[in-house]
Amino acid sequence: MSYETTALADGTVAFDEGTSLLVSGSSMDIQERLYDVLSEAADGGETAVLISTDRGASEVVRAFRQRDAFDPGRMGFIDCTGREGPEEVDGAPVRRLGSPGDLTGMSLEFAKLVDRFDDAGAGDRVRVGLASISTLLMYTDVRTAFRFLHVFTSRIRSGGLFGVFAMDPGMHDQQTVNTVRAVFDCEARIADDGGVDLRGSGFVQE
Repeated sequence: MSYETTALADGTVAFDEGTSLLVSGSSMDIQERLYDVLSEAADGGETAVLISTDRGASEVVRAFRQRDAFDPGRMGFIDCTGREGPEEVDGAPVRRLGSPGDLTGMSLEFAKLVDRFDDAGAGDRVRVGLASISTLLMYTDVRTAFRFLHVFTSRIRSGGLFGVFAMDPGMHDQQTVNTVRAVFDCEARIADDGGVDLRGSGFVQE
């Protein structure tokens, strides 16, 4: 059973279970587009987990509310901004890390959230978002980031989840961009005019 989205094309794009998608473009465009894709989890009775390096959990919850897509029983957040706050925002669980560079913490807290949703019967189909890789690369070197992303996308593949990761190529040299791109099954390149160029494997565009 595929994960469907209408946020990346005029029609529907169906992604295979276990696929990891890189959304690339300017920072603001990719973040909003990633939120759009995760927001559609509610339409399919899926769960969404967002790892946020740029925006605090409360701000992210507002973004999903604006899309009429906030379901506290099927959403979880990992707030890597270093800001202190409650363990829940409007009923949705929040895990807090001190820095976007805490890659081990991201992995551990993600596993805990997925286990929590599994126990509640909501963990069989999960959309995972990370916004953004570009911020992560400000706190760690590309080799370490590559290893983290490789392991993380492998977990998505084995679990039959759907991963959506944002990166602004304009913030990095070409070698770094190419290294990161190599991790992913497919890429949605967002143009300045809002157009999307989908390339790679693991999806069908209808």
